[in-house]
Amino acid sequence: MSEATKNSVKKFRNIGGIFTLATGRGIISATPYIKELDIDVPVILFNGCVIYDHINKRILHENYLSDDLYKLIAKKWQEGKYDVDILVYSIDGIFVNKISDFIKSYMEIEHVKCDLIEDLSKLDKIIKVLFRGNRNTSLELVDEIRQLSNEPFTCVQSDEYFIEILPYGITKGSALIKLCDILNVDINQVVAIGDQDNDKEMIIKAGFGVAMGNADDVIKSSANYVTKSNLEDGVSDIIEKIIQDEL
Repeated sequence: MSEATKNSVKKFRNIGGIFTLATGRGIISATPYIKELDIDVPVILFNGCVIYDHINKRILHENYLSDDLYKLIAKKWQEGKYDVDILVYSIDGIFVNKISDFIKSYMEIEHVKCDLIEDLSKLDKIIKVLFRGNRNTSLELVDEIRQLSNEPFTCVQSDEYFIEILPYGITKGSALIKLCDILNVDINQVVAIGDQDNDKEMIIKAGFGVAMGNADDVIKSSANYVTKSNLEDGVSDIIEKIIQDEL
């Protein structure tokens, strides 16, 4: 996180603005960024499945995959037909059934610990499932699960190699609406910034949606404005424009 971004966030908050995060990360992996930005309002985690008040260490809103749907997901992956990694997320941790090179790297980069479990289908109260690998392979697995499932679910891409399954209707956008109710904020006064498929609904639902310059064309076409890229301090750029009332 650049100094320019941190300084712009601080300046925005000093004039009365509210700033928070909406991320696919869970509580543990999001906490360093929450602290670095000194965020004092609830954050959206797990791509919208959880709204978390980190000041009081309370979950304000949560959604889980149904047990039947999760067990179907775990069973289809464990058949070994699709060569992608799986990460299973609960409030209490992240579960895998093997520690691959990717998982080792993921734990190091995200500063999290993944717990090893032989039979993933025995888990319950699962928030989301992430497939990592070739995008098309992951989507083929998702399509098979969708065909076999008796209930719908949400699927989003959160990174070039990450495909996630979430509870039906849950997105960062749906969580943003809920968070606005919690904070008593008019969503028309909200600016949402993002660069991935999992940001799309949030960008659309917000009063003013902003796509980063590094976002793909679908995300850019969903936004009201395209700022600079993540390597050019795009978040700082848009916050400064908000402060100067230039939008």
